[in-house]
Amino acid sequence: MRWSVAALVAMVVLVMVVQEVDPANILFLAPTGPRSHKNFFMAIAEVLATKNHTVTFVTGIEASQNRTNIREVFVPGMDVYKYLPNLFTSNKIEIVQAMMPLLAKFCTDALAYEGMQSVKEEKFDLVMLSGFGTECFYSLVDKFKVPYIFMYSLSLAPAYADMAHSTHFSSMVPNLMFDLKYPLTFTGRMFNTLHDTAGIYYAYYVIFKMMVAECQERKLCPEDISTFYRMRVNGSLVILNSVETLEIPIRPYTATVVHAGGIHCKPAQPLPQELEDWIAEAGNAGFIFFSLGSTVKASTMPEEYRRVLVEVFASLKQRVLWKWEGTMEDLPPNVRLTKWLPQQDILGDHRLRLFITHGGLLSIQEATYHGVPVLGIPVHIDQHHNIAQVQREGWGRFVYWADLTYDTLRQQILEVIQDTKMREVVTRRQTVMKDQPVPPGQWVTYWVEYVLRHHGALHLRSPIATMPWYELYNVDVWLVVLVVSTLAVILTFISLRALLYAVYTCLSAPTKHKQQ
Repeated sequence: MRWSVAALVAMVVLVMVVQEVDPANILFLAPTGPRSHKNFFMAIAEVLATKNHTVTFVTGIEASQNRTNIREVFVPGMDVYKYLPNLFTSNKIEIVQAMMPLLAKFCTDALAYEGMQSVKEEKFDLVMLSGFGTECFYSLVDKFKVPYIFMYSLSLAPAYADMAHSTHFSSMVPNLMFDLKYPLTFTGRMFNTLHDTAGIYYAYYVIFKMMVAECQERKLCPEDISTFYRMRVNGSLVILNSVETLEIPIRPYTATVVHAGGIHCKPAQPLPQELEDWIAEAGNAGFIFFSLGSTVKASTMPEEYRRVLVEVFASLKQRVLWKWEGTMEDLPPNVRLTKWLPQQDILGDHRLRLFITHGGLLSIQEATYHGVPVLGIPVHIDQHHNIAQVQREGWGRFVYWADLTYDTLRQQILEVIQDTKMREVVTRRQTVMKDQPVPPGQWVTYWVEYVLRHHGALHLRSPIATMPWYELYNVDVWLVVLVVSTLAVILTFISLRALLYAVYTCLSAPTKHKQQ
């Protein structure tokens, strides 16, 4: 009874404190990026739409269904992965170098797309845009003269910390591009700091200028480049795809950073009957789920990798559900191929023994949410870091494609399935992920509506974004202290030396008595 009264009081207080906001017309700008990124952005759009806000979603991924209060503007030709080298055989640096020039072109292509012209003339109350690869849209956002919010489908990268009015500490946060382990050694901190600094320089003076130059050359953006720099640091919020309480290490953030990791996660629903019957036939052995996500086409992997997978899966007593485009002539009887699968419904099935994944952030979050240990075979940029982190945390293992052999893969699969401690670790992480004051959807909705209620919430902005780095870290102060301290030591040394010399001279000088 006491708990019921307390809950009722809490609900009344919330209703009194949280002011209502009128339904808003919101523009989402996320024309580039893979389907997984859209899943994160769409989850945000959906929670806002349930609050009667109208969302116009500009995207390069075709709509899979109609959604209430959400209008999708599809921009064709935005699949950057069609133009990249084979993800199975290329390294991260090669992929990044190939991707960046394409993003500049794709951004301006989206801005110039005929379907965008009517959108440019509409009136919006708020703009929410992907923080990466949308720089050419800054001038359009500036034209609307409304508050705007950045969204990131990853955690906060060093080059974008200023957009969040926050700061990044290379001394403790390992870079996603490299397999550095926290806590960092001196060598690790040195390497991490130099790489982060180079990354910030590259983002500002290569990618950003490349975007702006492409946009200006096509007469889609103003010649005044200061507009772009101003827009970069004047957003109201940054929404991250990160669970703050699961970050390693925990980091300091300003009030303008909103964590929405797991916003796309949902309880498992019953499986389609045909799939349910197939899994039920596996008996007590259960089944394994293997998926490389929505971006990577599994059918593009080299044949030697496919053969290893087929041989290993055929040797297992578990059934294997494999997301694969097409058919196989040598398919083992315990393996089932399908082009699309309800991933979260599968991850939530109690008969699942292992999730073999590429290690995308959304898949890692879903595995945590449903409490499933994983075996990672990373393919793309940040996935290597994600999977290495999983292994360090103790709820999975990883193997690189270059090291993929029958013995290696089979050993890793059996180790994860048989190690009960891994299941315990992921269950603890599942508990932490779900132990939040409010679900991430409500958290995001509150802060987006807060920005609407307070006309951009300018009072939340930290001066970090606009302060020179040497002022932020008191480099000039410490230089003065160092110089003054050094001068004081030098002057003290000179004075003492002169004093000692004078004393020595007086003591060693002959007296008149001795001279007589």
